[in-house]
Amino acid sequence: MSLRAELYCYFCGHGSGEVLIATKSRRPSPEQLKAAYAAVTGPRAPIWDQGEQPVCPRCGGQLFLEKYEQTVRRPAAPTQASRAS
Repeated sequence: MSLRAELYCYFCGHGSGEVLIATKSRRPSPEQLKAAYAAVTGPRAPIWDQGEQPVCPRCGGQLFLEKYEQTVRRPAAPTQASRAS
């Protein structure tokens, strides 16, 4: 199962982009968020301080987790047309 998550800044509203996190928990841990956001580059990527708190790359404000939800992805079932080929 995966969680879809996005970090936003309390102060300026900057969004750090959406990530998918493979986990069985209902909410991602700071370590899981940090690992997922390691792939996000450029001006949207959050900065992680010494206390494992992500901060906004634009204003330095504290980020919060929003729009996290569980997603289930199943492989697409073959259609009749693809089985016939």
